Amino acid sequence: MDSQKLNPVDRIVELVSGGENFVLQGGAGSGKTESLKRVVQKVLKTNPNLRIACITHTNKAADEIADRVSGDIKVSTIHSFLGQMISPFKKNIQQVFPKLFELPEFVAFGDDHYDGDEKVRKKKEHDRFKKAHGQLENRRRTVFGEDTEKVTGKRDYDKAPDTYNAQLNGLIGEVNKKIYDKIAARQPNEFFYNDTSFDNFNDPSYGHDGLIALACNIFESFPLLGRIVSNQHDCIFIDEYQDTNADVVRVLLRCLPENAKTIIGLFGDSEQAIYSDGIGSAQSHIDAKELILVEKDDNYRCSPQVIDFSNKFRTDGLKQDVALKSLGDGTFEPLESREGSVKLVYDLAPVEVDTGNKAEDRKTNLALYRGALDALVEKTASDYPGYVQLKLTNKSIANDVGFGMLYKIFDNRYSEPRDRMRKTLDRLQFGELIDLVALHRSLPGDRRSYNRLITKLRKRGFSIASVADKAKLDEMLRSFGSKDRAAYEAIEHAAECGLIRVSDSHKAFVDRRNEFLTRLADDPVFAEFEELHQNGHRTKLQMSKEVAATTSMKHVNAEMLEQEYDDRLNDLKQKNFLKSLFSTELALSEILAFYEYEDSEGEFSTMHKTKGTGIENVLLVIDEYGWTTEYDFMSCFSKDIPKSKREIVSRKLLYVSASRTKKNLVCARLMKSREEAEQISSFFPETIKL
Repeated sequence: MDSQKLNPVDRIVELVSGGENFVLQGGAGSGKTESLKRVVQKVLKTNPNLRIACITHTNKAADEIADRVSGDIKVSTIHSFLGQMISPFKKNIQQVFPKLFELPEFVAFGDDHYDGDEKVRKKKEHDRFKKAHGQLENRRRTVFGEDTEKVTGKRDYDKAPDTYNAQLNGLIGEVNKKIYDKIAARQPNEFFYNDTSFDNFNDPSYGHDGLIALACNIFESFPLLGRIVSNQHDCIFIDEYQDTNADVVRVLLRCLPENAKTIIGLFGDSEQAIYSDGIGSAQSHIDAKELILVEKDDNYRCSPQVIDFSNKFRTDGLKQDVALKSLGDGTFEPLESREGSVKLVYDLAPVEVDTGNKAEDRKTNLALYRGALDALVEKTASDYPGYVQLKLTNKSIANDVGFGMLYKIFDNRYSEPRDRMRKTLDRLQFGELIDLVALHRSLPGDRRSYNRLITKLRKRGFSIASVADKAKLDEMLRSFGSKDRAAYEAIEHAAECGLIRVSDSHKAFVDRRNEFLTRLADDPVFAEFEELHQNGHRTKLQMSKEVAATTSMKHVNAEMLEQEYDDRLNDLKQKNFLKSLFSTELALSEILAFYEYEDSEGEFSTMHKTKGTGIENVLLVIDEYGWTTEYDFMSCFSKDIPKSKREIVSRKLLYVSASRTKKNLVCARLMKSREEAEQISSFFPETIKL
């Protein structure tokens, strides 16, 4: 039989029989995980002795796959799989462990990197220098227990950048040598996986990302590991491959021995790779003939209208078609039952204000724009009740679901608050605490959650040896549901109780906060700058006029404002941010609400959590919400082939968002011009102007 005429599952079975690696590329709703299950069943029917490992990214996904496949099949998360592989080799772990902490040498970029713009080069190079210096400060504090001198200011740095770069690299060399020396002095059995997000140097353990980095380094440095993995597995299948670390895919394809062939199979969709830490596409491995591409163009989820619309935004050329589900009695669902609709609802943005004051105009116009956008979404939502909203987390959603204050704290500090929220909260180990609370809430009755809870706690050294210990733990975890408990006080309490172990990254964050606030408290220039700002002088021009008209300012003058305004304003924002984040007024209930919102489905959703099962009816808000550097959804509505990373990422995100819809999709956008409205409208079968 011509293999190209086989259905995707049978084609993969043929490839497995021939010892070939493959990648199944299937769009949203194509049944990729179901295909994985059927592949396992069919290859085992042919050869019941095959040793197969199925790997995914979350415990929930692993449980779902384990429930779908039968037989003695190893199903685990990528971290569990790699952890079991490397954990017996303590000496090897010790040898590569320093790579998690060593700092790269600082290499300056010349004028050519900045297109010959000397002013831009000086600004960007000092920013890079400050960032590298900040990393050095953190590492020296962790490794030496010492502080580092304050970073050199831009004015002095510009006079002798080579000198300061050399000094920085000298300190980096010292700390790297100390890292290797201290790790070499340890005992191999001291190193362990801590099952958190972070690595620890002084209590030598590695977190989620560290585990992957260590495993990949061991694979590359010690070929024996590849031979062991190959001896234990005939097939390794990875679900949702696009979210798998690129190094993991690379070492599995290139570091296993060729003479004892283990088949590597990837299941997923490069178009749904909207996260930066995954491989995204396997095209380079396909081009290198390390993988054979098998395409699956079925769509069992969406209405024909949604499929046609979503297809316009795929960048890989795959066009999905309606696939009818089997009803189990030999018949299939009727096509009429899958019918739906796609509509665009829009309004024109308000005319921008132009008073000549750029800073104030920007703030005013942003407020006008967001107000008009919120009004558009509110009106559309009322016209289409019950539709799940997909959009970027903004202030209105945050207030609706219970973390309005938390959002405001980050919104006042950062242009992209949502990304910063998750990263910062995870760094302060709120994610670990919330995870424990969530597992506890799953009890009783969920044995898997109980086992994971106990395993996590024991890795932190928490003793559970008696019924009394379990009762104490139950009472402790219940206490974190208190609505009036302060957020960071809860973290401190969890650390005191042994529920979490404070990570190096967490400690460094707190230490730098304390040093930063102490420095500002002793800085008379900042004190006057802050006073001016608090008295209503919020721009450089307003401050300059006030300073010229008063004699009360001893440290702030026109020259200082010209040189340092941006840095001082950044310091003020950072101070307010840190004070608010650690304030007793920020309740743990807001943090709980944020994590619950991130990890669940409800009336509202975000573009960042759009992957997964389908939603009957969707209201998709197509708007960048200020993501001007990261996304450009206007570029999606063009017949041109996307070229820039920004254009490609925007199309993928729009595809993922739209293809969640089962039946009816309503897209809402606030148009900046009539020309924009005409261009976008041409992509929709039906358009409604409010």
